[in-house]
Amino acid sequence: MPDALPYRLLLLTVFAGFLLLILIWNDELRGLEAVIASDVVAVFASTETGYSASRAIVTFDNHTAVPMGLRITPECTSAFLVLPLLLISGLVVWLQRKVSLWPLLALVTATLLMLATNQVRILTVTLLIKGLGFDPGYYWGHTVVGSVISVLGIAASLVAYVLLIMRRAR
Repeated sequence: MPDALPYRLLLLTVFAGFLLLILIWNDELRGLEAVIASDVVAVFASTETGYSASRAIVTFDNHTAVPMGLRITPECTSAFLVLPLLLISGLVVWLQRKVSLWPLLALVTATLLMLATNQVRILTVTLLIKGLGFDPGYYWGHTVVGSVISVLGIAASLVAYVLLIMRRAR
C-alpha cells in the first residue's frame, strides 16, 4: 500500500477547514440557516416568510399587523454541534490503519442531520406560535417540544455518525 500520510493530511486539512469555517463564519452560517428556514417555513407552514441573512432572522406572517421573527442565535445554531465531531473525525483519520473516506461521510451525514433537526425545530416554533399565540407558542415550541426535537435529532445524528465511522472496521 502506498504511503497513507498524504491522504491523512488531506483529510485532516479538510476537517481543519470545516472547523475554521464554523468558527470564523459563524454569523454567515446562521444567516444561511435563516435563509433555509424561510423556505422550509413557507412550504410547511403555508405562510409568507422573509429573512435577514445578515442578522440570522427568519420572519413569518402571523396574520397580525407586524410579521413575527425568530433569530437564530449562536446557542441555537446547528454549526457548533459539529465541532466535536470534527475533532473526533480528525483523531480517527490520524489513528486508523487504513485510510478511508468513511469519517468524512460520517461527518457530512451527521452535519446534514443536525441541520435538518434545527430546521424542524424552527418550523415547530413557528407553527406553535401561529397556532397558540406568541407567548405560549414560543414556550412550547422552543422550550418543550423544540428541546425534545433537538435531543432526538442530535441522538439520531450521533448514531448515524458512529455507525458510519465504525464502518471502516468491517
